[in-house]
Amino acid sequence: MLTLEEVKAAIAFDQPKLRASADGPKIQVEGDYLIFEKDVVAAPGGPLADFNIRIELSELYPRQEPKVFEVGGRIPREAERHINPDGDCCVTVWEHWLITANDHSVGNFLNGPLNEYFLGQFWFEKTGKWPFGERAHGTPGLEEAYADALGIANGRKSLLYHLRMLSQDWPKGHWPCPCGSGLRLRHCHRDDLMTIHQRVSPNVARRMLRRLNPDRRETRSVGF
Repeated sequence: MLTLEEVKAAIAFDQPKLRASADGPKIQVEGDYLIFEKDVVAAPGGPLADFNIRIELSELYPRQEPKVFEVGGRIPREAERHINPDGDCCVTVWEHWLITANDHSVGNFLNGPLNEYFLGQFWFEKTGKWPFGERAHGTPGLEEAYADALGIANGRKSLLYHLRMLSQDWPKGHWPCPCGSGLRLRHCHRDDLMTIHQRVSPNVARRMLRRLNPDRRETRSVGF
């Protein structure tokens, strides 16, 4: 369970303008978030800029994604700026980060995806371009992120089949191989699938499947 002490320790050095407080089982972080050049936290030259934000963290973090709000009104509330009308920021595709990052601590989130998001916003203000590129909006952006995390070609049918197999505790060897060869998994790319399975837990795969359900429209599906 995430504790208030952990969060305070995470912001103490690099983010002196943030303050953390407990609100029942939730932890709230508020204040001015300092952005630095990518991979240069606490740079000698100081931060590039700051954004007034609020972060809502659950004690279930990182299983539960934090919600980040830009509360200063600096970022226009429009999809093209990766932010919702209420200021809810589309920081990243959470499952992609869970799969690709080795460290899921609050500190690594603050110095990683969150810094990259606001650094991107800062440079977009200056140049009109995203410095790290951007994903498509909505479900296409999710599919792109998930295929990248799994290390497979981006195709909806293949992606869904991979995720259905990965959502099982142990993929069945008699199932057709997702490569489309027509062979059984055990006689084709079983080792490759099991390598992915070591990085993608069944719980995360099931979560990804739920978000790709065409009957559900997820506003927070955009990241970059």
